[in-house]
Amino acid sequence: MKRSGNKKSNTKNRNKITAVVVLLCVLVGAVFVFSLINADISTTNIVDTEIAKRYTYRENITVPSFVVRNETLLSYNGSKVLYYTVNDGDIVSAGSEVALVFANETDALNYNRIAEIDKKIKTLESLNTSHENVNTDFSAVDKQIELNLKNMLLAVNRNSTAEILANGDNLIHSVNQRQVITGVVTGFDEQIAALKNEKLTYEQNGGTYIDAIKTNKGGYFVASADGYEGLIDYNTVSELTIEDYKNEIKPASVSENTIGKIVSGLNWYVVCKLSADDALTLSHSNMYPMLTFPNTTCKDIPADLVALNQTSKQSEAVAVFCCNYMNTPISHLRNETVQITVNSYTGLRISKEALHDDYVEVYSSDTGEQKKVQGVYVRHGNQLEFREVSILYAGPDFLIIDEAPEDGVLISGETVKLNDEVVVKGDDLFEGKDVQ
Repeated sequence: MKRSGNKKSNTKNRNKITAVVVLLCVLVGAVFVFSLINADISTTNIVDTEIAKRYTYRENITVPSFVVRNETLLSYNGSKVLYYTVNDGDIVSAGSEVALVFANETDALNYNRIAEIDKKIKTLESLNTSHENVNTDFSAVDKQIELNLKNMLLAVNRNSTAEILANGDNLIHSVNQRQVITGVVTGFDEQIAALKNEKLTYEQNGGTYIDAIKTNKGGYFVASADGYEGLIDYNTVSELTIEDYKNEIKPASVSENTIGKIVSGLNWYVVCKLSADDALTLSHSNMYPMLTFPNTTCKDIPADLVALNQTSKQSEAVAVFCCNYMNTPISHLRNETVQITVNSYTGLRISKEALHDDYVEVYSSDTGEQKKVQGVYVRHGNQLEFREVSILYAGPDFLIIDEAPEDGVLISGETVKLNDEVVVKGDDLFEGKDVQ
């Protein structure tokens, strides 16, 4: 009997233990489920944002191009030594001298050295004459030296030899002037006398030219030729067809007698072959085209599209652009890659993933009428507000939003503002939602 009683007691104990274990498991499970629910709830309140910044996007077409100018070749039939009296890229007038002919190289070198000495003498004599009348306050001269240095750097960036030389001379003059004003030197009589003696030595050793080469046209002087001059008729370039472009742009050989050319006329042209899609994009441009030659210093050159020649809307086209801005680097352009800016959009840049559809109340509506529009959620404090957007441009992963759309463009009349916090990631987004 005792053994039977103990057995019943053990059974009851086991049942109690089992019940306690089950209860503990239920409690742990409940806590786990409750934690998951709370975690999910808190996660849905977390959002990632970005700041709406002002941005300009330029839509470009990048293709090979060919430059057509009004060019006149200069030549000299002879085996004598030439000395250019103008720099590559200088502007010359009709009838002016561009080169001198010397019997030998020694005469040419002597002539060049004499010209340099004359230039130095003239500068020093000018300083000698004026230094007594210069104000003792040299701050103005210091500013001039600073300006000359800046101009030198700009000339180097533009790769303009003529400007570099001119600004270099100006800088030397200003430094010498400062020396006179501060009393470092009292004059340049000794230097002038030494230069005159040096000049006399060169004159005794020769330095006389035997002929001068002049141009009968004015324009930019270029001391080289590439064989493309006159290849495409300058006067009929706007009539160029795709067949002409493919067949005619082959350079001719340059004669040994060619010594350079004159680029004349205000207008010059850029021609390029476009695909049908690029031609369509260009024809729907919202601005005057801007041309940039990325492998050169020639950037953002204003242009007019004077011709877009194609046999059908589905065929390749030849675009002809007219430009009237000229400088030394431009005068050397020929076969270059060109970037054609066909459209430019300035607005607020936001990520494409920020775009959503939601309902907004119609502006000035007394009935509470709502319509579904595209927009973004903006974080103000700890709440979300929905803002309608007008898209100027849609890129692969970003949007350019109009900051100030015209009246009637927006249903609600409200849009994103500069520096707004725009939501780019978040779950279950809606107007008025509390967020972390």
